[in-house]
Amino acid sequence: MSTREDWQRRLGPLYGGAVALVHSSSWRWPNEVADDARSPGWVLAVGVPIGVIAYLAATVLHGLHVPAAVCAIVGLSVMSLASAGIVERGLVDRIDRSQARSPSTPAVLVLGFTMLVRAAAIGSVAPAHWLGAFVATALVGRWAAVFPQAIGDPILDDRSPRSLVAAPAPAWLAAAIGLALASICTLALGRAGLAAVVLATIGAFALGIDAQRRDHGLSAAVVATSAALGEMFVLLAAAAAA
Repeated sequence: MSTREDWQRRLGPLYGGAVALVHSSSWRWPNEVADDARSPGWVLAVGVPIGVIAYLAATVLHGLHVPAAVCAIVGLSVMSLASAGIVERGLVDRIDRSQARSPSTPAVLVLGFTMLVRAAAIGSVAPAHWLGAFVATALVGRWAAVFPQAIGDPILDDRSPRSLVAAPAPAWLAAAIGLALASICTLALGRAGLAAVVLATIGAFALGIDAQRRDHGLSAAVVATSAALGEMFVLLAAAAAA
């Protein structure tokens, strides 16, 4: 049986990407890799192939003459499936914890409303802009999850095999990731993309402060909720830029 050291030798500098794939997507890998720590840079980078997969799913359907709005919604669903439903499950978990019940009616309603808004937003985006919209959505969502972890205490209670929990990023790395992401989203969506990154960062900071006040620290559910908010901002920006 291969050990963690064997996988590190085989994958070299891509080993961190394999770890991030295991923890923040539906990708399966041996336990020797799954048990390792998650790099915030790689957790964010995994959003690129996930966004591309969503784009390809939508494009293939569009090539079969399926209505564009339906194709875009299917692409969004594929993106959620590729991410193992981390954002959706985390959002429900966060609301359930605040309501002290599981599963709660408010959580179901909020998730349903969120999905409707997401579907309406992506459905209004032209096919020519799908690639930028899907990739930017996946990246900003993950940035909104990673950012509060870079400025807050490490999450010690993450027992889920699939989450956006990562090792806290040093200040220089968080700043570099934020600047690179702002550039990518501006190229993909124009000024609306830049505004989405700024709003996602502010929203993530606010959620982190609220979690500190309520729960005395971050949790996997909090960062997933932050990611949901970040994705929403990008989808609305993509719709506004359409």
